[in-house]
Amino acid sequence: MKVIEHCYSLETKWIDVMAKAMGGTVEGNFIKGDNETYIGTHFVLLMEERISAMLIDVSYKETVLLKYKNDLKRFVGLYFYMTNHNIDFILDKETSVVGKFDYNLTIIDSSLETDYAVNKGTGTYVICIFMDKTALKEYMDKVPRLKTVSKDVFNAEKNTIISMGRMSTESSILLNDFRKIPYDSFLFELYFRGLVYNLIGDYLDQLVEKKIIIGKVIGDDIKSIIASKALLLKSIEGIFPGIEFLAEQVHMSPSKYKKLFTKITGFSPGTFFSDSKLELAKELLETGQYTVSEVSDKLNYANISYFARRFSSKYGIFPKEYQSQL
Repeated sequence: MKVIEHCYSLETKWIDVMAKAMGGTVEGNFIKGDNETYIGTHFVLLMEERISAMLIDVSYKETVLLKYKNDLKRFVGLYFYMTNHNIDFILDKETSVVGKFDYNLTIIDSSLETDYAVNKGTGTYVICIFMDKTALKEYMDKVPRLKTVSKDVFNAEKNTIISMGRMSTESSILLNDFRKIPYDSFLFELYFRGLVYNLIGDYLDQLVEKKIIIGKVIGDDIKSIIASKALLLKSIEGIFPGIEFLAEQVHMSPSKYKKLFTKITGFSPGTFFSDSKLELAKELLETGQYTVSEVSDKLNYANISYFARRFSSKYGIFPKEYQSQL
């Protein structure tokens, strides 16, 4: 497996280093490449003094391990993913999944070193936003609900900034609309700036609705939650295993396990499991190979009526009606 190692930062001086690592060519704010490893485009922009952003629109021609190591520890990365295949997120050999089925929004402190394994044939469309912690805190302080916790969120002795969840429907719409803008448009940079600020705003809106859990997280904690998520996904066709069982598997107390799982994923274990089950149900219906009743049985719902209610509650449409519209 080919290994590509580089770093990100708040400034955009690393664009030449990244271009060299990827085998691409710098053209203004763009890195363009078409070689044995990938074909695609990166676009890098300094938004303001403490915020920069990058677009990654790449298809990989071979399996690659991407290793990110940041010397600058004072920023937070917000990563919005759209992929045609899952990508493995790796921390000390423990693997989770980035993609449409698991999570597609990660918020990671730059002090955490992360690796991503991308398989041959994978197409990635990612918006990366790098924010100085002081800038993100200032944004949060403008929202009364967030201002009450922002001091602790950015206290490195009390809290580790990490979240692996799903982007909102609004963010997904923003990305899909932006993808229609051609790279050679003279308004491309303007639209990109608008996209980045809208994604930041939507992320803050989502934070208001969530319970923010303050706590230090060490590498072993993250590895344990990643392993637990993998276990839940392997069990997705069955019933929810229960908090006590899941906590026991990663050698934690039930209270600590539930707190860490919710902090890192943005969802309680039960919500993550039920939402993932519904995501799979939706995908199965989209294949056209299963009836609504067969999907309900395959995923161990109590009955088809219960499945229909849960599906409608999440997607705003009953499964039979959804399938008929495909």
